[in-house]
Amino acid sequence: MKPISMRSQLRAFQSAHAGTPDPAFEADLALLRHKDLDLSIKLGALLAFDALLMTVGVNPVSASPGAPMSLDARSDPAIVIACLSGLAILMVAAMGCVRGILIGEDVGGEGLGEDPRAHVQRVFAAYAVAIDAQARLLTMSGWLTVLGGAVATSACLWAVLDKFF
Repeated sequence: MKPISMRSQLRAFQSAHAGTPDPAFEADLALLRHKDLDLSIKLGALLAFDALLMTVGVNPVSASPGAPMSLDARSDPAIVIACLSGLAILMVAAMGCVRGILIGEDVGGEGLGEDPRAHVQRVFAAYAVAIDAQARLLTMSGWLTVLGGAVATSACLWAVLDKFF
C-alpha cells in the first residue's frame, strides 16, 4: 500500500470542508484526536510505572553482597529466577507500551481518485484502526504490568523474608 503524503492529506481535508469546516467534520476529527492523545498519555504513564517496577525488581539481583535485599544466584536460584521472571514480564509490558505510543495512522492512497471526501474517510478510518490497536496494547500491557509487578514484588518479599527468617 503506497502511503499518502501529508501534503495530499492536508489538501484533501481543505477540499472536503471547502474553506469553512463543517461542525460535524470538526467534531469527528476532535473525537479521534482526543482519543488518540488520551491513549498515548495512558501508555506513557504505564511505561513510566513499568520502569519504576523494574527498578524495584532488579534491586535484589544487583544489590551488593551483604545488603538486606542482596541475592546470591548460587545459594538462592529460585528467588533470582522469580526476580528475573518478573522483570521479563515487565519488559514485555513496557515494549507493548512503546509499540502503542509509536503506532501511526497508515493511510493508503489506492482507489481514492481525486475525491477529497474519500481521502478524509480513509484518514478517519486509519485513525480508528490505530486507536483500536493502541487500546488493545494498553489493555495487554496493563495486565502484564500487574502480573510482572506481582511476581517482582513477591520475589522481593521472598528475598527479605529469606534473609531474616
